[in-house]
Amino acid sequence: MSHKINMMQEICFEIVELEEKTYHPLIKAEFPGVENYWWVIDTGASKSVFDETMTNFFTLDNEDHVMATGLGKEIVETNSGKIGSLSLGGINFGELNVALIDFLHINNEYSKFSEKRIIGLIGSDFLYAQRAIIDFENKKISCGTL
Repeated sequence: MSHKINMMQEICFEIVELEEKTYHPLIKAEFPGVENYWWVIDTGASKSVFDETMTNFFTLDNEDHVMATGLGKEIVETNSGKIGSLSLGGINFGELNVALIDFLHINNEYSKFSEKRIIGLIGSDFLYAQRAIIDFENKKISCGTL
């Protein structure tokens, strides 16, 4: 019987306070030629989401459209895609399937509180697959694949 040794790897994140007592944990995006773009760690998002305007960093899936629902009742039609190589904190996690939306409205809101630009949401699909443990006190996520 072989035993797989699984080392947890740590990724540092920052906390941005958007309004009083409203916080978002952010991880710096790591794409060639991209500066000051960040991922929001969003445990409430069932699927990871990426900015559809960043066409150099994903490929479209063959599926036409995917229906997505947020906390509100509004259903949004999105495309789906795949990031070929997701790196966070210097760690390459390989491919990531994502829903694709335009982040213009999100970045317009963020610009009121921060100079950081949002490139996507790291959702529970990724967090669960990586067995992520979020440590807010030390601002670190520990990951180790299932």
